[in-house]
Amino acid sequence: MPHSSDTHTQTARDAWNLLARKRLGQADTDTIGLVVQGGGMRGVYSMAALAALEEMGFGQCFDHVAGSSAGALNSAYFITGQASYGVETYIHHLTQRRFVNPFRLKKMVDIDYLVDHIGKKARPLDLDALLAARTMLHISLTDISEGHTRYVTNRMPDIDLWEAFRASAAMPILYNKSVKVGDGLYVDGSLRARVPIRRVLEYGCRFVVVILTMPHSHRIVSKNAWIQSLSWPATRHYSGPLRQALFGEDVDYNTLKSDLSDESPRIAGCANRVVVITPQRRPERFSTITTDPRQLMQCALEAREDTWKAFGQSPPPVVNPFAMTA
Repeated sequence: MPHSSDTHTQTARDAWNLLARKRLGQADTDTIGLVVQGGGMRGVYSMAALAALEEMGFGQCFDHVAGSSAGALNSAYFITGQASYGVETYIHHLTQRRFVNPFRLKKMVDIDYLVDHIGKKARPLDLDALLAARTMLHISLTDISEGHTRYVTNRMPDIDLWEAFRASAAMPILYNKSVKVGDGLYVDGSLRARVPIRRVLEYGCRFVVVILTMPHSHRIVSKNAWIQSLSWPATRHYSGPLRQALFGEDVDYNTLKSDLSDESPRIAGCANRVVVITPQRRPERFSTITTDPRQLMQCALEAREDTWKAFGQSPPPVVNPFAMTA
């Protein structure tokens, strides 16, 4: 029986070869999925990991991409070939007080500014390219009444994708607004689907790349009564299921993180073909509202290195790996 590290090395090699064949347009029976975790400003890590995949030439190689919260918008920039552009956006535009302001209690993180100013105007996402892409994007949303996850995609003509991005990133307490998408009201897509890997498995993906913004050791445990009481003024109007999603233990997430942290990740239905990209170096120094450009750049550089290494490769030396003029 092969050692687990040998299996991991073989999986990384297989993933690299499969993506390389996809890049060359060679037919392959394996459907490839990509899953991107959210995390507010920690999203700079996933955006830089996506930029590394773009750098490798794998930008058009995934059949399905599922993202929650910041991971959803990051995934959209990746699908449109704008991931490097997105890294620069984090470092030079989202570090402004207009976006994150911990003293602006009613809207510490201004998701409206992110969508309406950054996404549509200052650093525009190519929405036409997203709608026309061969890759299907799955955006997770959390229903405010039942706390259930709903997914919308770039294949749904009756859905306003801008509102879907706004809803998926609508963090309770920090943004504290629900968003109407279609006929429903939704908030942060990562409350129930923090790592939406099940979604791509449902679509037949037998090979999956997972980008995490938190280390393998991270778990979601129940918040104590003191924290809940401090949050009561901002969350008193939440439904019971939504409060449970916000403050309770997430058993499914914790189990998945344990599965993904193995030397050879094993996910039911995925035939043991999973490549995981996750922070390796003191990720606790980055928070949901970190706005120090130097810290964010360091995080991005580490994500690039982690991504290349996840495929058993060494990143090529470049002066500015995230330079882009899109």
